[in-house]
Amino acid sequence: MHRRTLLAGFLSLAFARLATGEERAVAMDQAPAVEDELREHPRCVVCNMDRRKFHHARHLLIYGDDSAQGTCSVHCAAECMLRERRKGFRGIYAPDYATPGEPKPLVEVSSATYLIGSDLPGVMTPVSKVAFASRDAALAAQTRYGGLIGDFADAIRLSMEETANSLLRRYGNDRERLRRKSG
Repeated sequence: MHRRTLLAGFLSLAFARLATGEERAVAMDQAPAVEDELREHPRCVVCNMDRRKFHHARHLLIYGDDSAQGTCSVHCAAECMLRERRKGFRGIYAPDYATPGEPKPLVEVSSATYLIGSDLPGVMTPVSKVAFASRDAALAAQTRYGGLIGDFADAIRLSMEETANSLLRRYGNDRERLRRKSG
């Protein structure tokens, strides 16, 4: 019985070390893509906007097959996530709005804090969604610009809701136009 417990412990430790090694390898593989991302992906794959101009809102999606796509905003990133969901995601990156200078450095969205609905300008959306590397920086911006503190899931959820509302408005307008035309 003790041998089995000991063997299970060793196997658990070995798998934990493998997982940690794989995470390091993934992070090292992603570094060049993140560093050269504005040169590699100068335009948004969804709307064709200049990502260098909107460096403060851009996002970079790295998929499970090691391909990458750059977007101008979290709104376009949500559309890419929906389109390419079958590939899986290795990492998604957003700019740290609090960092001075251009271009803003990228941070992994799982560790980012988003300021949603503030007076800061939104890109591709009427409701701004701005990423910060630290929660403290987001809270400081919230006191100055208003808005709500959230995470990447909140930003994506709101972007998808905005897209759904836009599609429903478009559908209603098209139906009304067809009704008038035939009547």
